[in-house]
Amino acid sequence: MTSNILTTSYSSAFSKVIKRLLSNTEDREYAIQRLLTRFPLNRKAYSTMQNLWQQLDNSAAKKNLKIRDKSIFDHVNTITYAEKIRQESVAFGLNLPSSIVEEVYEYACKAPCYGTGRVRDEGEFAITEVKDGYLRDKYPVALAEFNNSTLMGCEAIEKLVQDPLLLQIARDYLNYWPTKIERYMSWTLASKLSEQEQKRLNEPIVYHYDLVPGYNSVRIYFYITDIDASSGPHVMIKGSHEKKPIAWMLAPCQQPDSEVYKYYGQENEIVIEGKKGLGFFQDPYCFHKATTPVTGNRLLLQIRYY
Repeated sequence: MTSNILTTSYSSAFSKVIKRLLSNTEDREYAIQRLLTRFPLNRKAYSTMQNLWQQLDNSAAKKNLKIRDKSIFDHVNTITYAEKIRQESVAFGLNLPSSIVEEVYEYACKAPCYGTGRVRDEGEFAITEVKDGYLRDKYPVALAEFNNSTLMGCEAIEKLVQDPLLLQIARDYLNYWPTKIERYMSWTLASKLSEQEQKRLNEPIVYHYDLVPGYNSVRIYFYITDIDASSGPHVMIKGSHEKKPIAWMLAPCQQPDSEVYKYYGQENEIVIEGKKGLGFFQDPYCFHKATTPVTGNRLLLQIRYY
């Protein structure tokens, strides 16, 4: 039953893309992006064009990035790191200092977020208002998200957005300086909600790849809480960002576990557990999914580069 709900939801999202192609100019452009970026060749072509354009005026390409003078991370070879992402869809080894983790966590406990499903109509709320999976003892909440504009108010997150090492890795992977950066953070909540209800309210628990608002993208994830097997680890398929059957690239972007395992092999699944502060870059076009926490809430921060 749950699988059918998720498939219907994703299929509905796909049909909206088709409708946008037949609508106004702005929606049509967005729909074209989502269709073209399904294919690796198109993403590479876009990167090549952006690279050539930025070579004409490298300073202009960087002027809106506000790059800090010094990174908060230990030095890594950014070219080698980017190549690791190209090979496996993911690369590890960039962990947050505890001071940054604590500042982001405190901000997430106070800043307004919003839920999915019916609770979205209730507007923003603080995560401390959610008890046992319910907002104000009435509305079920499995996933709570923060707006990009809200996260701009967190100084620690802004340090990451402007970090020179992270930006250089993004540039080396995309082959151009990012033209847009988006902040995203979410709580995934352990609760007394039924498994079916949790899955209905947290659609990313099915394997999928992301169709992002741009022609190419890479992102870094940071765990802000400790994550083990029972507290909602991120799960992905190594090397799946480019290798997909043509039929999957023309269909809705989700697939059931059984089909993903059949094509890629379950041995290529990575379940990412780690202490708070763990960071990893990932290509969002790989197959990945969230998992439902059982014993503790998960707080995840992302920085998305386009």
